[in-house]
Amino acid sequence: MAALDATDAVRLGTRPLRDSLYGDLVWSRPHLFRRELLLEAGSEVLAAVRWEKVLSFEAVGESAESRWIFARKGGLRERVEVRNPVTREVVATFAATWRGTGTLRFTSGAEFTWNREGFWRTRRFWSSSQQERLIVYALRMGWRTRYELEVGPGALRVEELPVLVLLGAYLMAMDSRKSGH
Repeated sequence: MAALDATDAVRLGTRPLRDSLYGDLVWSRPHLFRRELLLEAGSEVLAAVRWEKVLSFEAVGESAESRWIFARKGGLRERVEVRNPVTREVVATFAATWRGTGTLRFTSGAEFTWNREGFWRTRRFWSSSQQERLIVYALRMGWRTRYELEVGPGALRVEELPVLVLLGAYLMAMDSRKSGH
């Protein structure tokens, strides 16, 4: 995996996501020619998802407290593996349905559902059996594609929160790419 040059690297905040997810949260693509999304709260960059190889579906998601590799696997049933970047071990697998929803299963046994609502202004969200909406992503079109992020109070108690925040942005970007946004 290619490392970013020091001149290209974005300085991430130093606080864990759990302590930073409040206010106006927006995932956006800051540069037209870079394949990356940044999660910002005001002027602070909280997290990033980067596609480091051209024509690759593999991306690295990182925040102050964690770093993960997301790798899309094809076949009849599309899935995304979440891997530890050091050991390359799969820690979770997202299995998609044909409708763009799916289930994320961690090796620990934790399970989350990726859902959608709305037709014209579609919103996607993570939920669990205990909580209806943990994290909500809303696509906002304009000069640049942006994904507004809403974090429910129950999400802050979820151990897998960093993976959910980062993987959700990855899934939104992959969906936008398929639909031509």
